[in-house]
Amino acid sequence: MSENVVIEDFKLKIALDTQILSYLLDKTYPTLNKFIEKLTESPFVNLVCSRFVTYELLGVRKLEHYLREIHSQTVSSNGTMNFSSALKYRYDWSAPELDYKDIYPKIKECIESELQMINDDFGIEYEDKNLHSDIWKPHQDLVLSSKISKEDSLVLMSSVFPNEGYKEDYLIFLTNDEGFYNGYCHDKKIEAIDSIFDENSINQPIANKLKDIKTPLTDKKLNLLKDEPDDDKLESFIHDFILEHIQKKKNSLFLGKTIRCEAKPDISRELICFKLDSEKELRNNIYVTIIPKDLKGVYNHPVKLSGFYSYGEIKSYPYAPNPEEPKTYKISVNIKDEEGNLLQEDLMERITESNNLVFIHPDSVE
Repeated sequence: MSENVVIEDFKLKIALDTQILSYLLDKTYPTLNKFIEKLTESPFVNLVCSRFVTYELLGVRKLEHYLREIHSQTVSSNGTMNFSSALKYRYDWSAPELDYKDIYPKIKECIESELQMINDDFGIEYEDKNLHSDIWKPHQDLVLSSKISKEDSLVLMSSVFPNEGYKEDYLIFLTNDEGFYNGYCHDKKIEAIDSIFDENSINQPIANKLKDIKTPLTDKKLNLLKDEPDDDKLESFIHDFILEHIQKKKNSLFLGKTIRCEAKPDISRELICFKLDSEKELRNNIYVTIIPKDLKGVYNHPVKLSGFYSYGEIKSYPYAPNPEEPKTYKISVNIKDEEGNLLQEDLMERITESNNLVFIHPDSVE
């Protein structure tokens, strides 16, 4: 590959809701942990949690560890934990079994260690800086025009609008909060939500529930809370999940997928062939980026491609296939290096393998 570094345009940003971090730390759902670990390994994915998620996590883990310590203290005294009592004192932090002041150094150390684990063990980038002022207007609009809570709104807005002057152009948001999900994009959604994002020039994040993770184009599903797929099936799903989101994110640049060339072998080794995506037009003299279906890097061809064929040389550009003639979507073009030589055989085999994604390189867009 001429470039084994994923250019930023094709990377996916995946933000995690607060409770998911607790699940990961506690290893509550094994498939979820495997899913996140596999995403972390991909050069096409950045896993993040927003500033407000970090703030929320401190409170969530403080309470969880406090309740665990109460339980541990009770068991060590040969007693049985009274859950009603524990819950009664949970925000007073002064349960009769164990006062928080007597255990806080241990809990503090544990949570500080967990924050480090989020980055070191799970590869999740987390923010711990102050929230910027520009976030307040869209946050207020979303709270007042939807059934979403103020906390959930701030989690979402701080994920998609993390820094002053910077908004994510494409964000996947993973959550296990049924109330938020229903109010944001399901049966309790108020249509004003769409206009709020438009009016504030923010691209609306794509929300996925843990029990119903979907590939965006083929609608394959995975329940990260209950399903137990083997490693091969999980990896296959994750590949499709990433590839389809890349295709959706950069749809304006997407040309199509590579196909087997129908020319004779001595000719086909000089060609790259692909099926032009529906409703797309093809321009001449373009740089292309190819993302192999195994997601191991990208290939940016250093020479503009020109002189495309579709059962004969294409004479006029932009070229639009005839929807009534499927073969007109099949495109081929000669591909050589900067010196006009054929590409190395192993590289050629890799980039022409069927079902690789073919994009116009962003530099070709005027």
